[in-house]
Amino acid sequence: MKTTFLGHGLDSGNKNNVGKQLAISFESKDYKKFNGFVAFASISGVKMLQKYIDKAKSNYDQIRFYIGVDNRGTSKEALESLLNQNIETYIYRDKRDFVTYHPKLFLFEGEKFTRVIIGSSNLTSQGIKTNLEASIQLDFRTKTDKQGKKLIDEIKGYYSKLLDLSSSKIHLLTEDLLQNLVKENLLFHQFGGDGEIKESINNDGENVEDEKEDIIITDFNIETGFEQTETSTIRDNSVNFGKNDYDKFETIVERYVIYKQNKRPSGIVSKHTEDRPLFYWYQKMHALYNQGTKSFPFEIFEKLLDVDFPFDGIGRKRKQLIKWNSDFKKVIDYKNKVNPNSAYTYVPQFRNKSNTYYKLGIWCAYQKQRRRENPNYPPKWSEYEEEKMESINFVWDKTAMGSMPKDDKWSDSLVELENYYQKRKNFKTVPSQETYIGHWLNDQMTLKNKQDRGKINGLISPIRIELLGELLSENGIEWEWGKQKEREAIENKIESWRIVETLKNNGTLKDYRDKNPELLKKYRDDVTQLKSHSKRWNNEKNSWKYAIVDKAGFPYKKQ
Repeated sequence: MKTTFLGHGLDSGNKNNVGKQLAISFESKDYKKFNGFVAFASISGVKMLQKYIDKAKSNYDQIRFYIGVDNRGTSKEALESLLNQNIETYIYRDKRDFVTYHPKLFLFEGEKFTRVIIGSSNLTSQGIKTNLEASIQLDFRTKTDKQGKKLIDEIKGYYSKLLDLSSSKIHLLTEDLLQNLVKENLLFHQFGGDGEIKESINNDGENVEDEKEDIIITDFNIETGFEQTETSTIRDNSVNFGKNDYDKFETIVERYVIYKQNKRPSGIVSKHTEDRPLFYWYQKMHALYNQGTKSFPFEIFEKLLDVDFPFDGIGRKRKQLIKWNSDFKKVIDYKNKVNPNSAYTYVPQFRNKSNTYYKLGIWCAYQKQRRRENPNYPPKWSEYEEEKMESINFVWDKTAMGSMPKDDKWSDSLVELENYYQKRKNFKTVPSQETYIGHWLNDQMTLKNKQDRGKINGLISPIRIELLGELLSENGIEWEWGKQKEREAIENKIESWRIVETLKNNGTLKDYRDKNPELLKKYRDDVTQLKSHSKRWNNEKNSWKYAIVDKAGFPYKKQ
């Protein structure tokens, strides 16, 4: 989670303020839903954000304000403007004495990022640009930041009756409601004699009966906010990778590759080289790396890895970095093959060493230990590795996820089945359907068989068939488990028949009966049962059974 202080009024520079951040957030494509809770609103505050909210309408699924009317802190013109812009607005009114609706909270929610701005700023020009105000902006990843999710859950829990529109204290802003608020003298008016919009200097809703001077609201540049490209606090770097670096990157990398081929295979650019721009570029890439890999955009850093740029010289650390990036790409490959529709990336630790992804599971488990700073698992975990894993929503602790997505649960189920087959006694068996893993396996077999018989695609993916099929095959199990058991039972009875026939032909049947009476009885019972069962096979469904006994030459009476 990244925390930024938004303060204005004391510093005329106003590097960060709520107005700038509201504007940039409404323009951002990272968010799909907005809820704003403010005590007071004026026409200047609404107008200042109008063009940004207009842009947001084409991208956002919801834009909604909850505005108060206590202490005549909200103007008729502000609500009129929101109404004319078709912005969904609800008026909060609590008629109890000494109770004021007083929040200043703005929530921007998106699939990837969430932004919370909370502090002292109302929806007025003073509140979002000129007053002495103090707010905090919290930026975090929507699905993976536990602290952020907890915060949003608590906010939504607190405001639940407003968010689900069930509170009796909120009312949808309509023309009729606006006129009623005016009649009840709950709103102040903003008119200037020269036609300009004016509003009181102290527009915080307090001391409304006192006389106040009016000031004319001037234009203010709020287009210099910052977007939510990061979710953790970044150091103030002295070297930055800017637009010019982007523009010339591809060209200079080509020159760098040629330099390596013709001059120095190590990749180290000599300070004596005649290509001074190449040397200065080389130096800057190192300076950026020394500040931390967050100084690089991901795609730039990866391209440098691809051309074997000598970070940390040409030693061991560079090789480790290149190897790590190669293994990371295998994680992405696993995700795309096994769980392509999941919002998360999760690789379980398989026990079956012949599993295609056994080594990848071991690698991910190793990274977990490194991330926990376990001294037995070097090297030290880096910021670059943390951001890379965060970029694919890698699940470090599935127990903290609550209910796992179905795609990720499938991988866990495969591991559980592997554990079942670790016991020798379970060879050539399937778990009971009364257990979770038995029920799951039966479902996978059913999907595979339906897909094969009906030529229906999409019931179970090829990669899942491959992974589960390998495990079953190694443990003597076929996809059509029921048919396999029937076939093996027939083959066992045919073997009993062959033993009895051999004893008869050798003239040793009597001696065998004297020595092994119970065993001979079993063989003969098998033969009798097989002849009896064959009488019931006279249908298309069981025709395959006749093929087995015919091939063995077993004598039976066809119906």
